[in-house]
Amino acid sequence: MLTLSVDLRTASGPWQWCEQAEGCWARGQDRIRPLANPALEARAVTDGTHTLMVVRERAAGRASLLRSTAPMRVDAAVYARAVEECRTWPLQSVWIEAALDGLRLQTGLGGVCPLYLAHDNGTLTGSWQLMDLRAHQAPDKLDEKEVMRLLTGHPRYGHDTLFTTIKRLSERSSACADAEGLRMVYPAAAEHARPSELSDGTGGPALVDSFEALVDHIYAQRPVTPGQTAAQLSGGKDSTNLAISLGLAHPGQVTPCALLIGGEAGPQQAARRRMVIEHTGFAPDITVSAADHPPLVPGSLRRAHPEAISPLDEPHLEAADALAQALMARGITTVVTGFGGDEVARVRRPEGGPGRTPTAPAWCGERVHDLLGEVNTGISPVTVAPETALVALEVATPLLARRGLWTVAPFTDHELVRFGQRLPLEWKRDKRLLTERFAARGLPDEVVHPVLRENFGHLMETAVHKYATGLLRGWGKDLHLVEQGYLHAALFAETVERAALSPTEAAPYRMGLFLVTAIELALRTL
Repeated sequence: MLTLSVDLRTASGPWQWCEQAEGCWARGQDRIRPLANPALEARAVTDGTHTLMVVRERAAGRASLLRSTAPMRVDAAVYARAVEECRTWPLQSVWIEAALDGLRLQTGLGGVCPLYLAHDNGTLTGSWQLMDLRAHQAPDKLDEKEVMRLLTGHPRYGHDTLFTTIKRLSERSSACADAEGLRMVYPAAAEHARPSELSDGTGGPALVDSFEALVDHIYAQRPVTPGQTAAQLSGGKDSTNLAISLGLAHPGQVTPCALLIGGEAGPQQAARRRMVIEHTGFAPDITVSAADHPPLVPGSLRRAHPEAISPLDEPHLEAADALAQALMARGITTVVTGFGGDEVARVRRPEGGPGRTPTAPAWCGERVHDLLGEVNTGISPVTVAPETALVALEVATPLLARRGLWTVAPFTDHELVRFGQRLPLEWKRDKRLLTERFAARGLPDEVVHPVLRENFGHLMETAVHKYATGLLRGWGKDLHLVEQGYLHAALFAETVERAALSPTEAAPYRMGLFLVTAIELALRTL
């Protein structure tokens, strides 16, 4: 939601809003720049000692003490009420309190767009793009637990990032920075509800109606400009249900969009999407064939500009960026996504039950095996939004933000999260609620019960077979992850040779080999 660069060793006058400097708060050479998007607003107040600067999603019909981008002078009581307003804001928000002795940064619910922070030599730097902080990255600054989590396919959410020198401001947490350093503080664990039972006389139709009403309520919290709004409509139950609700609220105005998977299930995906679009009523469709923009192809974004692409960025970055550009060309500014929908099917383990310890692939080195027991060490307390959604959004939202697009993820809204948690178990299994909602809307059986699984697996298998193995063979044993003990050189080389035989042989290792390649590409630019 913002970028910043602040020298904490000096305080050169008051903070001011400078429209001429591309819209940012400035104090001498210090800058705090909000992400420019119509869905967001920047507001500020000062009591003469502290300055509060806020970047947040606009809320429809909600009164606010914060009405000016330039810091308005208020008394101490009004300032305190403004800070409390930030804490209770129902949508995405980040706020900064600046004083003579440092900065305090806090974030509210959701965590849709990440904020990475680095402190060095008295200066705090921050961005929603990890690679903007390249000056603070180096191969010898890898965070070993984060590397272990990535290589074992077990990412966790919290303050830690791939580099020990960079921290993430996770949801509801705070960061305090002064000339001496940066201190991160987690919030208390969020309270989660247990599955319940439907009351007597309440059946499936009433539950579907409740879901629809809640989604409509979540959309109504934001001012929506339908002609500038797109909804991801991949054909999956999560995004498609949300797209249907938005389309019904604004007939013929919302743009459906998707990456087309191609392959065996490609015709099925295309047919199912067409049925939903024709049945619901949308603006003209925007699609991109993912096969036309394969990962890791020579000349692609990740290969041509590895210094700008994070290993954490969307694996199908090239196709996703082509879709983002197509949306931008139509004048779209907001994209509604289905991230977090798994919560309506998730059965939580009993409180206090043992956490799952990951299993490392055979090609991982001793360093990874030795760290497996620490997979849950130092992570965020229980989050309001599903952890899986927060991790996925960190992967997907930076590339959209680079193209001026803001992401809305209704399934991360605290009210819909709680609704999903309280669903009876029989309504969680196989996402029964979302399936029944398709049927209740009169969609044909081909939409409700697809025969084939629709995913990008075959495309990643081909990319790893054709492109990743060539890069990895060329680097040989000269891999940073081998040198640092994260990979077993001989076993990893055998895996690469096996994946080089065919896409089918690459299938079991596709994400592992992709991640190693992505990490190495980034490290080789530092």
